[in-house]
Amino acid sequence: MAIANFYITIGLSVIMGLSIFLSFPLVMDRKASMKRLLLYNAIAIGILIFLLMDIYGDVAAVFGNDTITNPLLLVFISGFAISFVFFVLPKGSRDPAENPHRTSVLAAVGIGFQNITEGLVFGSAGAAGLLPIYVLSVIGFSAQNITEGFPIAAPLFGKLEKTSKKFIAGVFLLGGLPTIIGTAIGLVFFSTLFITFFDSLACAAILYVVLVLFHVNVNRGSENPGGIKKSMLYTYIGILIGFVIAYVLNYAVVA
Repeated sequence: MAIANFYITIGLSVIMGLSIFLSFPLVMDRKASMKRLLLYNAIAIGILIFLLMDIYGDVAAVFGNDTITNPLLLVFISGFAISFVFFVLPKGSRDPAENPHRTSVLAAVGIGFQNITEGLVFGSAGAAGLLPIYVLSVIGFSAQNITEGFPIAAPLFGKLEKTSKKFIAGVFLLGGLPTIIGTAIGLVFFSTLFITFFDSLACAAILYVVLVLFHVNVNRGSENPGGIKKSMLYTYIGILIGFVIAYVLNYAVVA
């Protein structure tokens, strides 16, 4: 592989990975009202639900038509089940609202696992000389990474005054850096087994965070003078907004 092609591929992956920081100003609202907190959290849930569907769509393509008999299905199910139990078991997760920093880290970890697989695909494309075809995908990957900053910061909404910018920057880096690492690996090595395994870990972490964020919104809703029904309305509207935003930025931008 040409040296120039190597550097171009890595350079583009840096753009994709670090584009997550473009959402940094959007998540630093330190004086949000309860209604806005409910909406922010719900938008993050919507984005994560879209990511779950997107990830499973990618891994389903790896399974092919023989999903039931494909041994990679066992890899996916095993990786998902073991990691999900690992996330749920710690005592601190029994009341996730009291440990928002852990939830934020787990959101970044789940998104990071997903970004490793994207990096692997992008790196392998560069190694195969298909980079000109995949350059347009940089727009889609970067747009997706911008939305990913929101769910990473979501567990901290309402507690940002007690959270340093260094911590938020650190979890953003935890979510975005794997894109670059995956690309570097993909330039020299590619495996559908790796894709399946990391996607299973990503699904487990993201699903866990979705459940935690919904739990937090239910608790906030019960404390809201407007009542739980009104709070849940904000939540469902926010989930729809988040899903649509993720969909538009992932597909309409590329199209």
